[in-house]
Amino acid sequence: MFARAVTLGRIATIPIRVHWSWLIIFGLLIIAIRPIYAVALCGGIQLCGPDIGLAAALSALIGVSVLLHELGHALVARWLAVPVRSITLFAFGGVAEVEQEAANPGADFAIAIAGPAVSLFLAFGAGGVWWFGALPAGPLPAFAILAAHLAAANAMLGVFNLLPGYPMDGGRILRATLWFLNDNMLPATRQAAWVGRACGIALGIGGLSVGVLAREPFVALWAVVVGIFLFRIAHSSYRQALLQSVLHGVTVNDLMQRRFRTLHADLSAEQFVARYLLGQSETAFAVVAPHAPAAEPVLLGMMGMRNLRRVRTDAWATHQVADLMTPLAKLPTLSPQLTMFDVLPLVGQVLDDPIPVLDGPHLVGLLRRRDVVLFVQVQLSRTQMR
Repeated sequence: MFARAVTLGRIATIPIRVHWSWLIIFGLLIIAIRPIYAVALCGGIQLCGPDIGLAAALSALIGVSVLLHELGHALVARWLAVPVRSITLFAFGGVAEVEQEAANPGADFAIAIAGPAVSLFLAFGAGGVWWFGALPAGPLPAFAILAAHLAAANAMLGVFNLLPGYPMDGGRILRATLWFLNDNMLPATRQAAWVGRACGIALGIGGLSVGVLAREPFVALWAVVVGIFLFRIAHSSYRQALLQSVLHGVTVNDLMQRRFRTLHADLSAEQFVARYLLGQSETAFAVVAPHAPAAEPVLLGMMGMRNLRRVRTDAWATHQVADLMTPLAKLPTLSPQLTMFDVLPLVGQVLDDPIPVLDGPHLVGLLRRRDVVLFVQVQLSRTQMR
């Protein structure tokens, strides 16, 4: 989901990743918060050293709070036998990526409510620290202010996520409730996504209005950006849930082509065009070792129309397939046991070229994008007819 995220480590074997956009938010938080600490510690908004340190500390603690929020989702999901792929922090918060949907509405509800519960617990804990820190015998005032801001941040994080806008936590709680009432996940997801898009519109318009009236351009801009993000992610999350539903239990082995033509590396490019491309619907073929048994071909590479562009047409007769093919080391390959939902991003990247499916060194099939698209379309049509 987040191609440019860096893995920082693991908690309970779950990879913890940070997307580059979170670093921008971290910097903006320091810039926005620093003047508050400057006034409290230095009597003015000028730079005084401790204000930057406290602002950076609060920004980091907010990041940790978001991580703990998502970890609440992830650990409950793991407890309910829902595999968790990773936790990623990004510009709009964090996300715990799961490999499949919950098995029932009760589990879906428990996973959804876990995050806000953690945030509200942290808010009460930080609020208690602020309360005792504000006493005459308590810690330094700056520490109490830091605790108060952390409590407010976690309270806002918990309450905001309870808005009924799918795929936010409140939207997932709404989805779980509708799922329980209708006993069908997909209609419940579709309805929750509609509410999510409505929340995105309302948040954008409402935040823009408040920002303009209060003359706070940053608030207006932030509300519009978050509203647009929520509107778009609601629709894409429903599509993802739909794909997860129609591809549940489907593996690469189920959709790959088992009967396919292969060629040898010593064939000339001119012979390849004449024997394999002209008059055929396929545009790429597997290149196999010449002495391997036909029942267990060993893949050497792939040869297609794109490879022919490496040399001029009048040089096809003097170049062999071995010279032009894409070698195995540069090819994406799949295992027959992989689930189709996991390999969808790769299928979308390779366009019309088939993806080799290997069992060890042996080529056992080719996965074509058009076969996957056709299968999904048929399954979606069946789903819509129910």
